[in-house]
Order: sequence, then C-alpha cells, then structure tokens
Amino acid sequence: MTTPLPGQFSRALLNGLAELLAARGVGVWSPIGKYLADQLALTIGGLPSTPDTAISLAVYGTAGDDLEGGDSIVLVQFRMRAKGDPRDVGDYADAVFSVLHGLTETRLPSGVLVLLARRTVVAPPSRDSSGRWERADSYELMVHWPTVQRDDE
Repeated sequence: MTTPLPGQFSRALLNGLAELLAARGVGVWSPIGKYLADQLALTIGGLPSTPDTAISLAVYGTAGDDLEGGDSIVLVQFRMRAKGDPRDVGDYADAVFSVLHGLTETRLPSGVLVLLARRTVVAPPSRDSSGRWERADSYELMVHWPTVQRDDE
C-alpha cells in the first residue's frame, strides 16, 4: 500500500479505482494507456479513440469537504462506451455498480481510503460521433483526504 503524495490525491483516487475495477474483473487497467482492440479499457480523464470498448473515470467536483477532519465527498463519473449492441454499455455500468455501490471502509491499492461509495446518476445511452454507444454514471465517494489544515485525527 502506498500513501497519496500531497497534491496528487485525485490521481491516486482514480488510479486506485481503476486498479480495483480491474482486480474485480471489470476491464483492463494500463497505467501507460496501451490496450488491445478487443479489451475493455479502463482509462482516466476521457475516452480514447481506441479501443471501441472502454470505461473512462474522471473526478468532476466535490459535494463537501470537512473543515477539521480529513473527509471529503468526491464526485466521480464513469463513462462507458461500446460498439454494436446498446445493452453492452448497460452491462459495463452494471459491473461498475456491482463493485462500487455500497463499498465501505475500503483502502484502494493506491492508498486512498473510501469510506462509502454510492451511485447518484444514471444517464441514458447515446451515440458518439462514430456511432458507438455511450452511457455515463456518476458516483459520490466519501473518502478520507487529510491535508495540512485538516487534521488526520
């Protein structure tokens, strides 16, 4: 287990979530972004042009930060993409839900402690400019994020 470096909490959170999903059989995580055409890629920050099947993870805000303790609620979007059958993006979303929704007191491989995770938004499927199906689900993750001003105790 590692501890997130100061100023790299969001990076550690996303990397840790990708590692957790990969370990639980939801896609393939490559920290360098190299994927085979037939893999379900777990990516950070946006969907790559290839492969056609991918899940992108991105932090898009917070819903609250404790001023004294080290807890925060971080908003994370999971954007799924599939080619062909529109139900495939639903299957990918269901797999993410199965791993994350209701997750409690779990230390990610990157060192981030997730206190509680819950899905808050399910967007309807739509098509991208290449005709591939996409769907975005959003999660609130209560995490332990100590900082210099927010005591760890």
